[in-house]
Amino acid sequence: MHDFFSDRSITRMLEIECQYTDEYLIGHARRVGLAGEQTNAETLERLLPTIRNDLMHEADRIRDADFARYGRIHEVAAPQENAVKLAEFLSIGEDKALDLAVTEHLFAD
Repeated sequence: MHDFFSDRSITRMLEIECQYTDEYLIGHARRVGLAGEQTNAETLERLLPTIRNDLMHEADRIRDADFARYGRIHEVAAPQENAVKLAEFLSIGEDKALDLAVTEHLFAD
């Protein structure tokens, strides 16, 4: 990301902050090879806090980098609040951004 933002191009970043369920995180662990289909429930329960913390740490590092033209929308935020960030990121009017912000399943996997 630092390479993109240090380039002469105009780079924008939009973080999409979601609420991760345990089921999603277990699926993520399996997709990236941290767990397999045979991994027992006890092991998965011990992995979940680590995975959740790792995702939070990565998001914190991105925010701490203080990139120009960085925005963030939140799954739990009001559509009007997310629309402002979507409008900035996409260079569109807030009416169109609000249409996008109220899209059903916008934060679904």
